Amino acid sequence: MSDNTYENVNPETIRKRKAKAQEMPEQRQARLNRESERKRQKRNNKKEMERDDEHVICLAHESNRKRVLRAHNKNQLQDQQINESNDNEHIQRKPDNRNMHVRSTSSTKISENDHKVLQKFCNKMDNIQYNTCPECNERISNMTLIMGECRHYHNDKKTPKKFSADNNMDPGEVPDELQGLTDIEEMLIAQVFMVMSVYRLQGGQNSYKGNVINFPQDVREFTRHLPRNPSSLDVLVV
Repeated sequence: MSDNTYENVNPETIRKRKAKAQEMPEQRQARLNRESERKRQKRNNKKEMERDDEHVICLAHESNRKRVLRAHNKNQLQDQQINESNDNEHIQRKPDNRNMHVRSTSSTKISENDHKVLQKFCNKMDNIQYNTCPECNERISNMTLIMGECRHYHNDKKTPKKFSADNNMDPGEVPDELQGLTDIEEMLIAQVFMVMSVYRLQGGQNSYKGNVINFPQDVREFTRHLPRNPSSLDVLVV
């Protein structure tokens, strides 16, 4: 065989071909046996891997089946406990109704010491003195006035001062007709519609978070259409 036949062929392939061409019949048979054994071993390894995969899949299915069975048994146990609780509540309902008046009376009654403590607290609340700043109309307890002004107003060196009447921040006295209005009534006649997010805190207080946006509101429509339907209010309670 000429060297031109092996052009552009891997040298290792050329060496193997020459070795096969020069081997004796016994060597050729031994080589074929080795190749057959390697193929058989490869097939066996592939089958073992497939069996392992099937075993893993079976284990996953079995684990999932057991998990579903445990969840089903747990739900049945919970339903049984709920039914037993309802049965016990139904049985004990009549004795509870007989003692309801006694419990309600005892729960609303306070001792003499508690009554004194409550009365003392109310007296202290009534005796709290509120001072009002005549310039910015801020009204808080125990306010310290400096030259007839609150501390914030006195320390404000700008002109006009932020919360002064010169800066159009004093709304003036509230007319008698507008005193004692509810929140809905105040919103109906407000010239500014405010958008803000108010949250109810755990202790029962309210708090707002985020930006506050003010929009002008035309109150002339309200005066022309009376009574106004509360459903027309732009209020969203979440």
